[in-house]
Amino acid sequence: MSKKDIILISIIFVFSLASLITVIIFQQRTAAVDGTAIVRYRGIEILHISLEDGSASVLHEDYVLEVDTQNHIYKVQGDLGEVVIQYRDHKVSVIEETSPQNICQHQGETNSPLQPLTCLPNDVVITIHSDRFDPDDDDAIIQ
Repeated sequence: MSKKDIILISIIFVFSLASLITVIIFQQRTAAVDGTAIVRYRGIEILHISLEDGSASVLHEDYVLEVDTQNHIYKVQGDLGEVVIQYRDHKVSVIEETSPQNICQHQGETNSPLQPLTCLPNDVVITIHSDRFDPDDDDAIIQ
């Protein structure tokens, strides 16, 4: 490996690290403790979960299987079975689901409009909406 190769690898590494840190900072700045988690199944809004207190509003009863307001556990229909969503500390996460590699569970928790939870095998998507952050606004990233 030549000196030029080492310099190129170092530059790529530093650029990649700076990009990762920038994305993490944007996610933290857009975190919404007063927003709403919008749960969609096959593109249809079926459930809203308040990030302020964990209360839920069922929009489509056919696809929402269970709402446990005491433990903040919500079960919704997925293509491969139930998808269990948990609210905790102003964040939502998928804690149980049926899919080949359980990727939905490994995505972690979110309260940022920039970090949706996507469970493609079950066709369930959880996005965060916040009045503070409107992605259609020209200055959405700067806010």
